[in-house]
Amino acid sequence: MSDLASIETLEPRNSTEDAILSAARDAITEERYERVTIDGIAKRAFVSRTNVYSYFPNKRAVVDRLIQRVFSDMFEAVRPYVDGDGDARAELRRALARTVAVVNRDESVLKIAFVLSGGEDHLPQQWAPYIQKLIEAVSQRIERDQRTGRAPRDIPARDAAQALMAMVERHVTLEILNGGRPGHDSIRVLSELWWRAVYSHPEALLSDSTVRANAAANDPDLR
Repeated sequence: MSDLASIETLEPRNSTEDAILSAARDAITEERYERVTIDGIAKRAFVSRTNVYSYFPNKRAVVDRLIQRVFSDMFEAVRPYVDGDGDARAELRRALARTVAVVNRDESVLKIAFVLSGGEDHLPQQWAPYIQKLIEAVSQRIERDQRTGRAPRDIPARDAAQALMAMVERHVTLEILNGGRPGHDSIRVLSELWWRAVYSHPEALLSDSTVRANAAANDPDLR
């Protein structure tokens, strides 16, 4: 079992908090962040201002809670891969599909987080602890597959996990959130790149390179 088992699931404490968070997500999806107010959130949630303040001291606290929930949902999304023990390629694609679905669903929340952090080309620094937990879980999966021979051991599991998570982070930020690229394209590209990086055996790649080199030597058009 991965380290994700120890991560708290950030479910709403009750139906009132759930209504407030849902109203806040709708508000930041439909309005500019500067125009979103506690009064507006309360009206959307059909509760009083006092009710909202009993759960959250200010608007930023509501948004921070939404961001935490996004990451909690991402942790759940990647479980098919990090907790899996079967076909890594299929489990990886399923995990990435679930993750992209979370990103698409909560796009407005993530974009607000980028704005509030002052950057739009990388994930905010305060998200680092969440990313580290994901890296740790991914590293454990890769290490298990290396021990069983499913993946080659030429690259340390943690180094591979860090590099691959950086690739996914960059792609999600630039291509999906900022670039509007369709999620299904990202799932295919990221899952294939990840699978080849972790599970392709060097000797097979070397064999392919040798074949191409020999073909080029015998065919001037391939040089």
